Amino acid sequence: MPEIKKILIIRFSSFGDIVLTYPFITQLRKIFPDSQIDFLTKEKFAPLVKMHKDVNSILEYHGEKTGELKVRIKQNHYDLIIDLHKNIRSFFSTLCIHTEKIRYQKETLKKLLLVALKLNLIKSISSVYKRYLIALDKIQIPDNFDFTSTDLDFNREPIEKGAYIIIVPSSKHFTKTLPKEKFEKIINGLKDKKIVLVGDKSDEDMNICNYLSEKSENIMNYCGKSDFNTLANLIYNSELVLCNDSGVLHLAEALDKKVIVFFGSTVKEFGFYPQLKSTIVFENNNLKCRPCTHIGKSYCPKKHFKCMNDLNIKDVLNKIYENIS
Repeated sequence: MPEIKKILIIRFSSFGDIVLTYPFITQLRKIFPDSQIDFLTKEKFAPLVKMHKDVNSILEYHGEKTGELKVRIKQNHYDLIIDLHKNIRSFFSTLCIHTEKIRYQKETLKKLLLVALKLNLIKSISSVYKRYLIALDKIQIPDNFDFTSTDLDFNREPIEKGAYIIIVPSSKHFTKTLPKEKFEKIINGLKDKKIVLVGDKSDEDMNICNYLSEKSENIMNYCGKSDFNTLANLIYNSELVLCNDSGVLHLAEALDKKVIVFFGSTVKEFGFYPQLKSTIVFENNNLKCRPCTHIGKSYCPKKHFKCMNDLNIKDVLNKIYENIS
């Protein structure tokens, strides 16, 4: 392989997938300590990438046509392009660019078979972050596949003073979201604790957080008010993070924080399972209908939503108090 001076990583979205590229970027910097490492992503996720100290420059994708994106990539004269998204856009935006390319190998078919037929061909459960690292075998076998926290660049001076627990009660999909009534019971069991609510500006997130913020005087509602840097600050300075299977889980683990996470329709075979031994997972493993999707659904196909409704909140509260001072 010729000398590699400029590298482009492509991962357009989403929150969790991009956070899981952090160990990959760290390892890539070890292999190429003097190379320029750029990252192509959607504009909204650029601040998330920028927090990683080993990224030199960010190419923001603004929704332009694939041909226009290809021109932008080609003009930068990269020696190596690493496609960690591997969708139609990432493929055709780099097609016919005469540069060494590495593409991340997805297991989409195996995931679909597990969902549709409950046929599990995923014999070796491997996190997405590790699958990213395996892609590096083409140039150099990584010296470490273990998950480690990442030294991110953000303001660590506490925004919210005192001890508090972060609750992130929403997720992009209904089947990955613990019902707000369950979170209400958790909050009712934490009357003596300060709680910080976090979510994005979507109507769903705002509605859930506004509903919960009325349940206690000790709640600070940051829903719709926190960018990625603020979110990292709030997580970093918290005692504990409670969340669904979402990007916040992976960011909290990247910051080496204690996490309690709720898994509904998705399972660890999909690669987004927690990596830290300290992370506590609540999930219902007694359902034949699980997983019902490899991404998430807007409804429960069986209409009972037992994967979330059957979780025991008393057990959750016990684990919370075991993990805070």
